[in-house]
Formats: sequence, C-alpha cells, structure tokens
Amino acid sequence: MIQTSPAVNMLAEDEFGITYFIENAQQFWSELDDILRFSGGSATLSMLDSALRRFVSLCASYHEHYLQSPLQLEHACQLLLDSELFSFHSERMCELAIEDVQSKTDPHGQFVLYSVLLFWGRRQSSFLRSHKRWQPLIPLLMDHILVEIDPDADDFYIGLNAPSNGAGSRASVVMGPIAIEGKLRALSVRLLYEVCRVQKLSEQDLRVFSDSFIDHLFELVEQTRFMPDETFNYSVIKLIVALNEQFMVAGLNNATSPQSDQGKSREVQNRVLDVLISRLGSSKTFGENMIFMLNRATRSAEDLCMQLLVLKLLYILFTSKATSEYFYTNDLCVLVDVFLRELVDLDDESESLRHTYLRVLHPLLTKTQLRDIPYKRPQIVMALESLTQNANIRDINPTTKRLVERCLSGEWCVNLRKSSFDKDALDSQGNFRQGSPSHDILASTTQAGLQSQVVTSTGSGKPGDGIVPPPVKQKQVKHCCSIQHLKSKSATLPSSRPGSGDVRRPSVESAGSLGVLASTTTNTPRRREKTGSMDDTSLLLQAETNSQLKQHQYPHLPPSPASSGFPPTSTATQKPRRPPPAPPKRRKAPPAPLGQTNGATLITAPPKSAISTHAQLGK
Repeated sequence: MIQTSPAVNMLAEDEFGITYFIENAQQFWSELDDILRFSGGSATLSMLDSALRRFVSLCASYHEHYLQSPLQLEHACQLLLDSELFSFHSERMCELAIEDVQSKTDPHGQFVLYSVLLFWGRRQSSFLRSHKRWQPLIPLLMDHILVEIDPDADDFYIGLNAPSNGAGSRASVVMGPIAIEGKLRALSVRLLYEVCRVQKLSEQDLRVFSDSFIDHLFELVEQTRFMPDETFNYSVIKLIVALNEQFMVAGLNNATSPQSDQGKSREVQNRVLDVLISRLGSSKTFGENMIFMLNRATRSAEDLCMQLLVLKLLYILFTSKATSEYFYTNDLCVLVDVFLRELVDLDDESESLRHTYLRVLHPLLTKTQLRDIPYKRPQIVMALESLTQNANIRDINPTTKRLVERCLSGEWCVNLRKSSFDKDALDSQGNFRQGSPSHDILASTTQAGLQSQVVTSTGSGKPGDGIVPPPVKQKQVKHCCSIQHLKSKSATLPSSRPGSGDVRRPSVESAGSLGVLASTTTNTPRRREKTGSMDDTSLLLQAETNSQLKQHQYPHLPPSPASSGFPPTSTATQKPRRPPPAPPKRRKAPPAPLGQTNGATLITAPPKSAISTHAQLGK
C-alpha cells in the first residue's frame, strides 16, 4: 500500500522555461500525452529531441508524487516507448538518452532516464548487447551502487498500516518516502545485472570490478536480509552470480591461451570466489537466499536464466576444496529436494537446464557433507533412473544418459542399485516388467530347482552300500475321471483300515474330487437330465465305475450285476419315463344371449349359482 496525497498544488519549471501547474494525477497523465502527440506529421529532429527531454523533465519533477509505485513508473515509460519517438527514431532517442545520463547531475532525471533504458533493453535485447553503448555507463552504475545509505532512514519500508499480529504480513506494510539515492541504487543493480547477463565482457572490462566492489555487494546482501521486500536482496545476488559467470568465461579463455598459467587461471581470475572465500564466516545469508531463489523459481525466461547462473556458482563452490562445506547441512537437504523436483518436472525444452542440474548433483553428493549423510538416496536413484528408462518408446539424450551414469557411479548408490534378481537372465527371456520377474521365469526356475533336488536325492544312494534311499514322493496328478486312472488308484489303496468292519459313510471330500461319483456318494440334489442323453456305452462305464467304488468301500456287500459281467438290463440302465402331464381344463363357453336392448346391449342368462344365491336371500 502506498500513501499519496489526494491533491498536489505545485509549480514546476523545466529546463526549457515551461512552468507546469499540476493539481492531480489526471492532469499529470494528460500533460504527458500532450508532450508525445505531434500535430501534422512534419516533426523535425529538434522537435523530437525537445519532446524527449520535456517528457523526462516532467517525470523527474513529479515522480515522487505520481510515479511512486513500480507499476506507475513502468506505465509512464511504456507510453514513451510506444510513441512516435521510439517507434521511428529509436536509435537517435537511445543515443540522446545515454548522452543526457552522462551529462546530467540531477538524480531525479537520471532515475527516469535509466528506467527508460532498462525497459527499452527488455524490449530490444540487442540494445543491452551493445558493448560500445554500455561501456561508459558501467562505471556510473557502479558509483550509484557504492553510495552509502543509512538503512534506518529512507531506504527501507517503514511503518505498518495496522498492528502486527506476529505473522509479518507484507500486505499491511506501508511504504514511506524512499530517498532518490536508494531508488538509483536499486535501479543500477538491475541494469548492471541485465548487461552482465547478455554481454561477454573481456578480461580488461572485468578489471573495473574490483575486490572492494564485490565485497560491497556481499555486504549489501547481509545488510538487507531483514528487509520486508526481498526484491533488492535478490537483485544483488543475481548481479553477483552474473559476475561469477563473466569471470568463469574469462578464466576459461585465459586457460586455453598458450601464455597463461593453467594452474592458477581459475583461482586468480574469479574474484567472486576469492572474495567469498575471505568471507566464509560472514556471508551465510548469501548461500541461504540462493537456495530460496532456486526453490521459488518459475518457468519464466528470466527465472530460467537465473537458475543457470546460480547452478554454475554452486558447481564452483562444491568442487573447490575451500568452499565445499560452505553451506549448512539443512540447506543442502533443501537443495536436494529442489534438485529432485526440477529433474523430474523440467520439460524437454529445458534440457540444457536439466544437464546443468545433473552436473551439479554429482559434486553435491560426493564433495559436501552429504557424502556421509544418506539423505533421500533411494529417491535420488529412482529419479535418475527414470530419466533413461523406456528408451524403446522415446529418444534419450546422449548427454543426459552420460550425466546420469556419472551420478550413479558414485559410492553412495552402489548398494542401492543391487537388484533382487538377475537382470541378464530376465533380459534373455524377452520383455519383462522392471523390478518384478515374469511368471514364466519363476515357474521355469522353480521347476528346474525341483528336478535338481530329485536327481540329487535319488542319486545319492549307491547299490551295495546298504543304505536305502528315501522314498521319492510321487508328483501329485490332477484327478481324472477315466477308468484307467480309477483302476490304478483303487489298486494302490489299502483294502481295509483299522475299524473298517463297521459300515462307514462315504467321505464327501473323496467324492467331490470325482466329477461323476459325486452324485452317488453325496445327497446333494443333482441336475435332472433328459432320458436318452447318454448312450449305452457311457452308462456301462458309469455302472462299472460305481460298482468298483462300492466294492472298495463296502467289501461285505455282494457285487453288483455290472461287476459280475452280466449284461445290463433295461430297468437297471434306463430310467422310467414320467407320464405326460394332464391336458389343461377347457374353459366354459360363454352364456347364450337372451335378447338385446335398444342400446345394443346383450342380455344373458345369469349363472345357476347366482340364481340359487338370490333364492336363498329371498327366503
């Protein structure tokens, strides 16, 4: 929330001698539109230059009243960039703005001009890549960053709109008046980051970034860690990681040259790393906020670039012996969680960013405290293996496969990659579901093991040793209803058991295993079949089977005719046919009509029962 006065009565005179009397915001925006509007269409170059300077002068005079929020300032700059000045004369307007920035000493005018250059550079990235234009502006931007500002005075958000409830809600923070030096410092940090992000500075250009300047940037991160709005803090961190990228590229170029000392190329050239090593005990906020920035990054182009820059600095910190344990262990665990999420969630268009995550993951797990702390190692292995799975249905990037294999080659995951079955044996059987062997493989393996055990047990006893080998258990065969199987089963069964003299009821379990005999031994209802559904042969086989079973279970009973060899009679083999059902009763004929009324209604004679009933009632 920003507090603004409802009406401002102010007289302002610009450098052209024009006096403005602005009472409210509507008059201010109307005046800006009038400056950018040209009548006729025959504007000269001097008129264009005058319009730009008048616009900047008016915004510089009233920006503390009507351009306090970033959205208001951006809207004013967009009006200028959408006008005829930059639509048709952008090169001349940019040259004029850069010239005025170097010559002006008014901080309010510089603030408006830097804002215009920043928004135009975001529209046209080629403008930020112009080394000739920005080389004279870099020292000026550094001077604005080096300005010392009292943190308790104007540079922070002050006051609360309502009493705080302890949660520190930022929606209730009221922004007080911020000094123009503080605004210029924040804007200079953002501009310098954009320039370092897109340009490739030479080693001579990087000499302007001294150790004292880089140390001042690290100190700014620590000083602003308690600001309600962390935008400035994150902007300084982005500038530091962008400078690290510039020093890395310059160090690589220096290492490839034949006249350089390859052993000291990185240590000497990268001043960001040297300054951080000297501040290991006093720059903890820098490391913590870098991890927070990675954790909060979105899929926007700006955040993707920021992630690349942060990951490159993390790689240097993890691979350098002096800074390998710079982070706290809890911060490293948070970093592992971020890596797990990003490796899986990144799409194919961000393959280069995924490669950077994989390059940093290996030293993170092998060079830091996590080499001794097993934090989420199974999840890491699963996430890495998922990146190279299903190669038969999708294309696997060779770089991704190589980086995944390098990460999985560490000692931390050797025990985690041991599977419970032989993958080569499963591959020989064909396609299989990973992590679970197929039923065919398990069946073949089990059957082979059983056969080997049988051969070993039977072959252990030699003839003449006097040692009787143990009886081999017969393989259990499924029940079959054939007569041969029933005869073999009846021959092997004992003739009697203790106490078999008494008549015993047949067992339901033994009868249930035989499909045909179940009907003869149990009292369960049987499905009625039509006469003649079986031929004589099937009936003969059934009778013979029944007789054998009865002879085995009831030896004292006399044999049946079927078992004695007599031919079956018709009464024993066929069921008597049931008599046909009686025909249905015929319905009585309707009574004959006696007459017909005038309405064509038939008059019939009442039934005898009704006549008798009426007679009884009459009595």
